[in-house]
Amino acid sequence: MQSKAYSNLNFEPLINTTKQLNKLYRPVLFNTKNNTEKLNLENLLIEKPYLQVFDSIESQIEELIKCLKPGIPPSEIKKVAEAHRGSTAFEDYGVWVYYPWSEKLVHLLDEEEFIIVRTNRNKHKITDEEQKILSQKKIGVIGLSVGQSVSLTLAIERGFGELRIADFDELDLSNLNRIRTGIHNITLQKTVIVAREIAELDPFLKVVCFHDGITDDNIDDFLTKDGVLDLLIDECDSFDIKIGAREKAKALGIPVLMEGSDRCTIDIERFDLEPDRPVLHGFVEHIDMSVFKSLKTLDEKVPYIAPVTGIETLSPRMKASAVEIMSTISTWPQLASAVTYGGGITADLSRKILLGNLKLSGRFFIDIDELITDHPVEKEVPETARGKQLSIEEIGSFFSKHQIVPEKTGETISIELIDKLISAASKAPSGGNNQPWHWHYSNGTLHLFLNKHVAGAYLDPDYLSSYASLGAAIENLLLEASVNDLEVNWKFTPELFPDHIAVFNFNGQHIATELEKTLAAQINNRHTNRKFGMSQEISPEEMEHFKALIDSDEIDLHWITNTEDKTQLGDISGQADLLRMFIPAAHEDFIKKEMRWNQDQILETEDGIGINTLDLSNQDQIGLRLMKDERAVEFLKKIKGGNAFKYLALKQFQSSPAIGLITLPQHNPLNYLKGGIAVEKLWLAATALGYQIHPVNVPLIFFYKNSFGQLNDLPEESRTQIFNLHQKLKHLFKITDNIAEVFMFRIFKAESSPQRTIRKPFNKILSIGRA
Repeated sequence: MQSKAYSNLNFEPLINTTKQLNKLYRPVLFNTKNNTEKLNLENLLIEKPYLQVFDSIESQIEELIKCLKPGIPPSEIKKVAEAHRGSTAFEDYGVWVYYPWSEKLVHLLDEEEFIIVRTNRNKHKITDEEQKILSQKKIGVIGLSVGQSVSLTLAIERGFGELRIADFDELDLSNLNRIRTGIHNITLQKTVIVAREIAELDPFLKVVCFHDGITDDNIDDFLTKDGVLDLLIDECDSFDIKIGAREKAKALGIPVLMEGSDRCTIDIERFDLEPDRPVLHGFVEHIDMSVFKSLKTLDEKVPYIAPVTGIETLSPRMKASAVEIMSTISTWPQLASAVTYGGGITADLSRKILLGNLKLSGRFFIDIDELITDHPVEKEVPETARGKQLSIEEIGSFFSKHQIVPEKTGETISIELIDKLISAASKAPSGGNNQPWHWHYSNGTLHLFLNKHVAGAYLDPDYLSSYASLGAAIENLLLEASVNDLEVNWKFTPELFPDHIAVFNFNGQHIATELEKTLAAQINNRHTNRKFGMSQEISPEEMEHFKALIDSDEIDLHWITNTEDKTQLGDISGQADLLRMFIPAAHEDFIKKEMRWNQDQILETEDGIGINTLDLSNQDQIGLRLMKDERAVEFLKKIKGGNAFKYLALKQFQSSPAIGLITLPQHNPLNYLKGGIAVEKLWLAATALGYQIHPVNVPLIFFYKNSFGQLNDLPEESRTQIFNLHQKLKHLFKITDNIAEVFMFRIFKAESSPQRTIRKPFNKILSIGRA
């Protein structure tokens, strides 16, 4: 590597001289009426003959006269100004201010007269009395990106007497998208930059710099040295500092103000008026922020960051950007426009708080995109629960319509045994955990209905996914019957599809086989596992065992184990998952019908997929929550983002020893029912051998199976993408167009998932008696 050297140009001495000035931020004032100071100024002029000198003292005195005597005629101003100056020479009037970092010498009015002129145009938005009160106030600002705009605005209004600023960071070139300063300040400490800019606005303002930022060692000095702060303004990025500083501010009765540039989010915490108020409105009461410093990865930090930032209330573009962090961008984005008006709003609120004109606490949003827009922003519609359950009246109407007389055709079994059977059946997997089954027992016959109220989602075209789920439920019921010594006579009722699926009668004794016992024992253990697999291969003998278990003239099982093929499948799956987000109808189904975002929703609906069951990292879980906002998704699509979702699928596939695909020869309801039976049989057998199963790529398979009418509603780009992805999938599995892909899955070894999807109670899926 070449050393940083300038062979022909002698820059080094000049660079080193400039660096010696990098810590300077206090100007030097010379009052030439004092002989010593006058001599010092003379020596400075001799030593630095190249100084830039700015002398506008005459016009400043005239402006002072206008401020002191607003009604004076313009023709009289010069004469009154001369009288005001008296016998004092121009060069001795006021003070001379030397800025060593820029080698500038500026002639100014003295402090008292300077303040009169500087604040004159604040009147009467700010009265003289209020200006005097503000001049006694001490404000602390932590963090000098957004905090720079806040600090400068406060200084321009003269909204403080002392400003303490803290930041450990230096200016990067990328900071210049929002920090108003010169390119010559790159790598200069932000504290120095802000202090210099304030000094160049007003050399009489007191600014105290904490160049190391806020630490455990200096926070007490920051808050209390030379007087307790009257207001703490938090604009820092360190979440442990945010909380720690608030806890100390609360103990000292210091109010806290914070502005987040996204949506101009405002937090006000009046610890001076509400000493018992919880820190950050109680958002972080459930977490121990003391451990934050010890956390290493972003994934570990996310649970601490999310309550502070308010993930659900971010703007759509910020949500999309959050998904892209560490993918296409490296940090949170901010814009100069938002930072600038946020600085103005913060300074305005600061003044009102310090003058006692604002006493409330809370979190507020001053969202320009909502306040000024061509189209009203639609408020997010709360997620709706799934459709109603199949009622006894609907079953009665169905029997009447099809002239079904529920005569006694089987032995009556006890309610306790019915409960056992239905309990086992209800533990079957279903798309989005929609649980599309309804069982009706009457006169010794058990009827299985498709509950169309909960089926038929965008990714359940013609109920194909639900048919597979019903097949899995049938397999569980038959296995449970076998280990309870029940002989079951049953059949599908295709003539009554899609409403009525099958009938079951119980006659005589059955002796369970070893296979039935093995599979039935796993009904309670079987579950969807979305974790990454361990580095453990699946043997050819085990793959053949699974294939033989379900293989028939109709059903086939295909395996892919090649690393390159699995990588391709992972890429296909990731693209399909992302495409599901980008198709509005599919996104709405996923967000509002399938997902359950908190425990209350899970308990209310008793179906769907709880986000806590997805085996996601903290970071991925937050990413999924961000996708609830359709405007964020639309923007993510616009910028061709969302690669994080694709990477997740890719890692899952690469960590799995094999990917399987169950197929049947034709697309029809009966084959998907049979396929569902095979799926559950394989899944239970895999569970018995310690394997985990994760169904994948359902979006891709059922997108393609969706009706041409729905596909034609999609943009040509999306239709082409769906077609191409499906062609690649068929090529990898070596299947043809007439094959029905019923179920694709990852199989791998991993720990069981600690959380399982909820199931509906019997009274929602089972009815008993004559309908």
